[in-house]
Amino acid sequence: MHEVDSSEQAFRTCGANGFREACRKAGLQLLEPTMSVEVTAPEDYTGAVSGSVAGKRGKIIAIDTKRNATIVRALVPLGEMFGYASELRNITSGRGNFTMHFEHYEAVPYALSEEIVAARREGKEKR
Repeated sequence: MHEVDSSEQAFRTCGANGFREACRKAGLQLLEPTMSVEVTAPEDYTGAVSGSVAGKRGKIIAIDTKRNATIVRALVPLGEMFGYASELRNITSGRGNFTMHFEHYEAVPYALSEEIVAARREGKEKR
C-alpha cells in the first residue's frame, strides 16, 4: 500500500460497506436451527400440549393417540425450546415428556430477525 493511496481504516470501512451492500442485494436471511420435536402426554392434555407447541412458533406435523397417550410431532425453532421441560412438566402435572433432534435450518421471520440484529448492534455499541 502506498501512503498516499489511503489509510488502513479507509480500506476497512470500504470493505465493510461493500459487504453490507452485497448482502442486502443478495437478500441474505438469518437462519435458525429447527428441531423435530415429539411430545408425549396423557390424552387429557392434548389441547394444552398442542397449544404450548404452537405458542413456540412450532408447526404441528401430526397428533396421534396411542394407549391413552397423545403424541404431538412438530417442527420447532431451537431458540424456543429452552425451558420447555419445565413448561411441559407444569402443563401436564409432570406426566408429559418430549424428545427432540436437529431437523434443518430455516429462515427467521423478518420481524424477529430485525429484533435480533438490533439487539446485536446495541450490544456492540455498549462495548
